[in-house]
Amino acid sequence: MSTLESQASAIRVSDIGRTFPVRGGLFSRPKMLRAVENASFVLPRGGTFGLVGESGSGKSTLARIILGADEPTRGEVRFGERVFGKRARESDTRWRQRAVQAVLQDPFGSLDPQMRIGEIVLEPLRIQRRGFARDALEKRLLELLAQVGLPAEFRRRRPGELSGGQRQRVAIARALALEPEILVLDEPVSALDVSIQAQVLNLLKDLQDALGLSYLLISHDLAVVAFMSSHIGVLYLGRFMEQGTRDDIVERAAHPYTHALIAASEPDALDVQAIGGEIPSPLAPPAGCVFHTRCPAAREVCRKEAPPEHRLSATHRVTCHFPITSKA
Repeated sequence: MSTLESQASAIRVSDIGRTFPVRGGLFSRPKMLRAVENASFVLPRGGTFGLVGESGSGKSTLARIILGADEPTRGEVRFGERVFGKRARESDTRWRQRAVQAVLQDPFGSLDPQMRIGEIVLEPLRIQRRGFARDALEKRLLELLAQVGLPAEFRRRRPGELSGGQRQRVAIARALALEPEILVLDEPVSALDVSIQAQVLNLLKDLQDALGLSYLLISHDLAVVAFMSSHIGVLYLGRFMEQGTRDDIVERAAHPYTHALIAASEPDALDVQAIGGEIPSPLAPPAGCVFHTRCPAAREVCRKEAPPEHRLSATHRVTCHFPITSKA
């Protein structure tokens, strides 16, 4: 058992697959879109697992499965002793609705423009825990606003009166209302100005330390993921290309795709090579290694055979025929 696998886990994902039938025309036979293929990872309790990859890599599909908004075709998700697969016990589903909350990419689109900030933040409490006394709700609202660094008077404002960073703080406060254990952060700063991104990321780190939260962070930006995460998984066409600790991925990247993501987030980085082209359609993934059509180091075997998984250390593994194990 690896060091990561032996740690207490907030989430343990095992061999998750998600396939969608897609019909091209009225009379045509549906094709199978493999959005996620045999995905496994562990989010350590109190840590952050970062899912990084381009649009279309399967990150959001995995997030929906974790949140319960979608069900896997196969495999299972464990939260401690609670198991979620194609079916889940009603009591476990109710637990997940409270304990696992989301902070989404668009801080304006996710907030009702007609509601006041106080109503938005308290909405989960009103839905999940009816019967709260008015004074108790008001006290909880003020606590939540203070936790995310917003003045108490903001409770009377509407989303349109706030900046993008302030709206995202409201979204975070709403996610904290039910005292969750896990937050799914889906591109939480990509819609914000660069000057505001660091403030929101630092707030999320402070909240994690103060409340003991576990984060599943989704981003296309490896720099954001590296700043926040204790562990990182690199996704491409629904498959993990590489997984490891932050240092494994940032300092010892072994997959050409990981190197390409480093090049995209750090244009001046040495010993990494950017890639061109676009991610292929998941309806028609390439044979062999799915990355070979864009890989600068692809060889004949890469075009014909799916690569094996190599364990480079107790925490670091890569799926590649020719992993980059040295910068020499």
